[in-house]
Amino acid sequence: MNNENEIFGYEWDYIKDMQQGNYKPNAVNFDKIGDYGCDPIGNNMFKMVPSGDIVSFEERTRRLGP
Repeated sequence: MNNENEIFGYEWDYIKDMQQGNYKPNAVNFDKIGDYGCDPIGNNMFKMVPSGDIVSFEERTRRLGP
């Protein structure tokens, strides 16, 4: 462990904020046109959200960015 204040790679304050409900994750911008996520389905293929297209890893990366 690199830092004695880390648990499984997370800072203690980060974990405490999550437990106490103070953690605010980044919101997904649903107004953005196009896909904003994906689900892995195996064989290096992904189902894009919300379009439902089945694409390769390369196409997934192109659509979602790095």
